Amino acid sequence: MSRRRRLQRLWDPPWLKIAGLAAAVSSVVIALLSLVGDAEGRAGVREPSPTASTRRYEPMEVISTGAGVAKPPAAMVPGRFIGTWAGVVEDEDMDTPFSVEILLRQGGLGQTVGKVRYESLKCEGVVRLQEVSVRELSVQESLTMATEQCDDDLVTLKYQANGTLYYTYGDGEGRAVLRKQGQ
Repeated sequence: MSRRRRLQRLWDPPWLKIAGLAAAVSSVVIALLSLVGDAEGRAGVREPSPTASTRRYEPMEVISTGAGVAKPPAAMVPGRFIGTWAGVVEDEDMDTPFSVEILLRQGGLGQTVGKVRYESLKCEGVVRLQEVSVRELSVQESLTMATEQCDDDLVTLKYQANGTLYYTYGDGEGRAVLRKQGQ
């Protein structure tokens, strides 16, 4: 055996190859597990800051149909949103605040899920569910009675920890804190 081969064997024993392969396999398994996450899918998910302007989407549960096919449940108005809510809207383009009352009931995406009324502006209409998550929903107004002060808008309602709804439209142009009525 040549001297070169003997030196190569000293630095390249079989156990070193096996240890390197085991380390590589372990790294791949750990990387895959971190991508997959735990049973609820939380690994690697970061909550955006409350000031972030991006929309947050909540993970949906998967319900089995029994035929081996899983499908997400229909997106419905969460129970905590159902009821009559009222507050005072401050709009950047208007000199005086105005009242809003919104009635929300059960319904799914694309369905009419309630009514909206701006009494002091003499405007009212219905709202159709556009987006929904556990803590937030968006409804599109369709005003059936309106003055020149009212427009159909996409309204976002965010459920707050204190039981109120944070109401916004027009990228924050109009905003209010709504309280549930009749409690």
